[in-house]
Amino acid sequence: MTHTIKAEKDDKQILIICLTLLGCIIGLGLVSPDALAELSLGTMNYIIEKFGWVYAGGTFSFVLILFFLAFSKYGDIRLGPDDSKPEFSTFSWLGMLFSAGMGTVMILWGIAEPVSHYVNPMTGIAPETPEAAAFAFRKFFLHQGVQAWSMFAVLGLAVAYLMFRKNQSGMVSNILLPWGEDKTKGKLAKLINIICVLAAASGVATSIGFAALTINSGLSHMLGVPDTMTIKTVLVIGITAIVISCAITGVKKGIKSVSDIFAVLVIAMLVTVYALGETTTMFNVLLTSLGDYLSNAFKDGLALPTFSDNAPWYGKWTLFYYAWAIAWSPFVGPFVARVSRGRTVREFILGAILTPPVAIYIWGSGFGTTALLSDLNVIRQAAEYAPLANFLVFEHFPLGTFISYGIILAMFLGLITSLNSSTYTLSVISSNGDLNPSRNMLVLWGVLPSTLALVLMMSSSGLAILQSVSLIFALPLMLVLFLAMASIIKMLREEFAEDHPEISTLKEESENESSAGLAATA
Repeated sequence: MTHTIKAEKDDKQILIICLTLLGCIIGLGLVSPDALAELSLGTMNYIIEKFGWVYAGGTFSFVLILFFLAFSKYGDIRLGPDDSKPEFSTFSWLGMLFSAGMGTVMILWGIAEPVSHYVNPMTGIAPETPEAAAFAFRKFFLHQGVQAWSMFAVLGLAVAYLMFRKNQSGMVSNILLPWGEDKTKGKLAKLINIICVLAAASGVATSIGFAALTINSGLSHMLGVPDTMTIKTVLVIGITAIVISCAITGVKKGIKSVSDIFAVLVIAMLVTVYALGETTTMFNVLLTSLGDYLSNAFKDGLALPTFSDNAPWYGKWTLFYYAWAIAWSPFVGPFVARVSRGRTVREFILGAILTPPVAIYIWGSGFGTTALLSDLNVIRQAAEYAPLANFLVFEHFPLGTFISYGIILAMFLGLITSLNSSTYTLSVISSNGDLNPSRNMLVLWGVLPSTLALVLMMSSSGLAILQSVSLIFALPLMLVLFLAMASIIKMLREEFAEDHPEISTLKEESENESSAGLAATA
């Protein structure tokens, strides 16, 4: 009885701490939006200057380790019993990985990022030149590539293994299990859960903010709907209501259907753009940029503004993308884990870190090329305000109206999928790993990130403050991802040793012989 009361108290303690901290941020934003912006932007600049290396080095190391695991002896281990089968079809599974990950990011930045890099490249590159165009696509491929998606795979693989192989709950803090079951109930476990909740809430708020700005810009450009805070508020409230409804109906009934529709819509728009646009040029850009990205993968993946004045550029783009992906990992990772029962470790890793980037590269090469072939005035206007970029470019494109409305709908569907996964994951963490959290908890975590997004959008800093919040909360979360990576390696090694005791015995005998030989020599 005493243990039960203490457990309930601990659960409420985590929830209360998270709600208090988020409440303080929301309160400050309501009282003084500009003060919140100044504090957030100042903190972000400090982190970029002092800890940018953590984001770049950490994400790059994750990619190397994940590829090693995928093609090693551990790749055949199944996430579930050895005879288990995948719960979802490959198409539905990949669709959920993509739309719950950064599908909306692709739609928003598929044009906005290349045109921005083309007009405003780093120092040392002449703007609006072929060199700037090549630079734009190389950086787009980097930011949307395996480094960003490795964040989801790291946490997702750890949680999936624990849930389906070790029969543990979906709590992120269970990554401490390899070091003792008591560790999953200690202070470090509580801290991990608090960090995950705060980082996820900030990442979700950033995504909601970007999506609301894009949808409102599209409706304003297409239908003359006022581009005001009131309209954005109505959009956010509507999306939140749909998300809560989907979350309550369950993953199979709600999110699968939404992600399937999202995937079909994305494919339809992509085929239209490639068929009616400069097809040959698009494929040339795809292959050339892919080769450029791969040949510079180590250099660009680890690049930081050490001896240059490009720190603001790196903070706005490269480090922000890493931080945004990190902030998304506490809800995307566990969600991907939940829908990956029956997959092998190899399938999980390659599906999570390769398939979505390839789809984004194809999208960006088609949409980005269309943008850079537009009139220079259109390119410059698109570079000025990211949420409006898609609609400006497709204004004079064949079937451009269809594509523009498709983009608005896809933003709705992609955001609903992402928010569904975040609502569910935050509710699970706040319910001590219960895979069936209460409706009240689902409503709470459906409403809070949306409220935070609205508060952040009230600031005159606009996009900048949305970016800063993710980058700030991502820093402590990197420590959680390092722990998750260590946990995966430890658990896989222990399982392989249990399944192949003869290898462990030979290794021990070899080590003993080596020790004896050294002793004799001494």
